[in-house]
Amino acid sequence: MLSDNLINEFKKKLDVEKHPFPHIVANNILPTDIAKKAESEFYNFDKLINSGGYRYGNLHHHFSRLNEMPPTIKEIINFFYSKNFLTFIGEKFNLQNVLPDWKLWGGGMHTSTRGGHLTMHSDFIYQRTRNTRRVLNLLLYLNTDWKDEWKGEIELWDKKMSKKVTSLSPSLNNILIFRTDKDSNHGYPDPLLCPENTTRKSIALYYYVEEKSKFPIQIKKRKHFTTVWKKRPNTDDPDFMDRDNIWRKIKYKYLPRIFLTKKD
Repeated sequence: MLSDNLINEFKKKLDVEKHPFPHIVANNILPTDIAKKAESEFYNFDKLINSGGYRYGNLHHHFSRLNEMPPTIKEIINFFYSKNFLTFIGEKFNLQNVLPDWKLWGGGMHTSTRGGHLTMHSDFIYQRTRNTRRVLNLLLYLNTDWKDEWKGEIELWDKKMSKKVTSLSPSLNNILIFRTDKDSNHGYPDPLLCPENTTRKSIALYYYVEEKSKFPIQIKKRKHFTTVWKKRPNTDDPDFMDRDNIWRKIKYKYLPRIFLTKKD
């Protein structure tokens, strides 16, 4: 059972690292028996949805309906979305009134199989229908005996995408919490080399704050409503809209969201 006593332990041992952007990394974050039980539930869960293959990521499955998730995974999400945990991360990252996303838009249960990868990127900051701004990501990994040679480390890169600054293995009970903005470059860009019957499993949670403005209309760049893909130096990684025509590039990089259509 996860309790507020665990949050008191977090206050003592978890600190925010500033470079390349504010983040917390930790090993063995939850009681081991709970992490292992969640991993087992994940392995036996049969409702994962194929995310489809695309140029920037591949061989992914996900599930985001909280009420239909296994009990231990649901308990973990409820804990990380609890009022006391929200207060804790707000204090650590100097944020006020942090909000959970109970709809798990883009989050929830994630898996990748052999060959899967996720190009370096910064995440969407705004949702189209909500007056909130995304400020934090939390990634909890559930992979016992994950081997380094299988790849799959989550990498954090600097603002200019000139170098990798740090990385974290997706091993069981490892956690990464980080500030989300246009320069929070992260991903696992190299194809997984794990065995065919092994998956890279994680729980992804996102946090928001209310967007306040003195003006009735806010001008927001369209690219802040979508993932922005980043290219590592000296690689053939795809980057943001590199195959789109000039007009679409201008629309997404510079024009405000009033030009955003459902078709886009």
